[in-house]
Amino acid sequence: MIVPLILLHGYGEDVKVWDSIKAAFWPNKNVITPTYASRSDLTSIDEYAEAVYQELTAQGVERGVIIGHSMGGYIALALAEKHPEFIAGLGLFHSTSYADTEEKKENRRKNITAIEEKGPEAFLQTFVKNMYSDEYAASHPGQLEEHVTHVSQIPPAALKAGMQAMMDRPDRRQVLQQANYPVLFVIGMKDKAVKPEEALEQTHLAKNTSQLILEKAGHMGMIEEPDECLEAIQAFWQRIEREDAL
Repeated sequence: MIVPLILLHGYGEDVKVWDSIKAAFWPNKNVITPTYASRSDLTSIDEYAEAVYQELTAQGVERGVIIGHSMGGYIALALAEKHPEFIAGLGLFHSTSYADTEEKKENRRKNITAIEEKGPEAFLQTFVKNMYSDEYAASHPGQLEEHVTHVSQIPPAALKAGMQAMMDRPDRRQVLQQANYPVLFVIGMKDKAVKPEEALEQTHLAKNTSQLILEKAGHMGMIEEPDECLEAIQAFWQRIEREDAL
């Protein structure tokens, strides 16, 4: 039985962010992209994780390779903490197991205020630009505008709920330290959201790891350097399938 690949999107995006990765495997591979972008009823990362888990088990999924982008990585770590038997492999894609610093929390509070005072589109104009490297943003203005237009439909209450959940999440380094499954790290060296030095530091926490270091990418490797990301995800998934077959 093929272990499905489960791709969890981050904040300020939805399942569309994984379109090119999913299309590369279709129709011969089982790729699942749960969505929670518009939900405002979830108040913590743990609740997001449980919602994803319930959605997957309702589809008959008993085990999966879970790769989470940014906030999706926080959700993946929470799911792995509560349901370790579900995890065949874990990927942190521009994400971190560390809790927010006080400085980061203050920035998130300011973001919530910006959503309330300026509305989703004005907030996302700035937020989305910072997700990409400066070079990519300058050379692909149409791509960024399309991103903003698409995600501006996310309800303000959902944007605020996601921001609050990220701010309140606990440190989950112990999940990596206790992992008995392979762990993949995708790191952008021009990432403004997850500091590269922090991302590199956490690669030493797990026993069985592989890394993709993207020298030119910011926080959106699947768009900024798609071929490299696809190759890394494919190799990681294939490796787990081979090990499962032994």
